Amino acid sequence: MPKTPQWIKKLGGFAGELYVAAEFAKRGICVSLLPENFPDDDLMIANRDGSKIGYVQVKACHPQRSSTFILRATDEKWADSNEHKNRERFVVFVELGNPDGNKSPSYWIATRLEVGNACISHPAHGTHNWERRFGKKSLTEKGWKDRWSLFDHFLPSK
Repeated sequence: MPKTPQWIKKLGGFAGELYVAAEFAKRGICVSLLPENFPDDDLMIANRDGSKIGYVQVKACHPQRSSTFILRATDEKWADSNEHKNRERFVVFVELGNPDGNKSPSYWIATRLEVGNACISHPAHGTHNWERRFGKKSLTEKGWKDRWSLFDHFLPSK
């Protein structure tokens, strides 16, 4: 398989951010795309009155190019509880739908603390390998499939 050009990878990441933003918007959660160079976050979410704010890192993969989501050894820092003070931080993994069959995207959702701990328990931890690859099966086994309930407290009041 030929190497995927960087600009196509960027488009895939941007598509993932837009899909996740659309999911928040359709649930009534305020969402904003953050600038590309914003560290560790792609989206900011809030309830309508702004009393609850959260940050979301989106990890996308394209089913025609990869079957895993790539994290880095540096993402192990997300397991540090100090990183979570006064902020709600999340990771949404999105497999972009396959355009050949008009397949919809799929989502796995976790707190950044959970993802940091998963990176630490990854077999590559403690080696010189920077990659922490996670497949859909392992994310599903962790109970992260379609876990939109993590955002229930951002939902509009009924």
